[in-house]
Amino acid sequence: MDIVPFPIHILIHFILAILIGLLIGLHFKKVWLGILTGFLGGFLIDLDHVLEYFLFFGPSFNLSYFFDGRQFLLSNKIYLWFHAWEYIPLLLLAALIFKKSRLAKTIFITLAFASGVHLLTDTLVNLCSVRNYSLLYRARGNFAVERILSPLDYEEHLEARRELGL
Repeated sequence: MDIVPFPIHILIHFILAILIGLLIGLHFKKVWLGILTGFLGGFLIDLDHVLEYFLFFGPSFNLSYFFDGRQFLLSNKIYLWFHAWEYIPLLLLAALIFKKSRLAKTIFITLAFASGVHLLTDTLVNLCSVRNYSLLYRARGNFAVERILSPLDYEEHLEARRELGL
């Protein structure tokens, strides 16, 4: 159950992504790179929802199905390849490895912080556990909704399936 409407959820992601990019870009004196990378890591991270849709349905697109999350309802799986805490330490490690390059540091640090804030925001807005945004946690559960979601969220998933006649 979301605590804020979807358009507000998206707007929060957009504003925070740009703000994080701006702040880190100002710090490294690479403002436009920071903003662009913040947008990528904090907003376009949601493209994995689109990826998951196309992997399930193929090349046809139905906006209503997409907003219903029908790819999750029909597959009973949640992959969301870009929504993963595990990338953050890897990005920070890359920033450390390339510490002499202001360009690389700007990119890796901005991606890490923007995606981390995105995941934290999703955790709060979607009222779910932090572990749900772990790729390893989802993989251990075979990406199956019944093994990933809380009992309450799983019941909501089943109710949504019933409403669609599944």
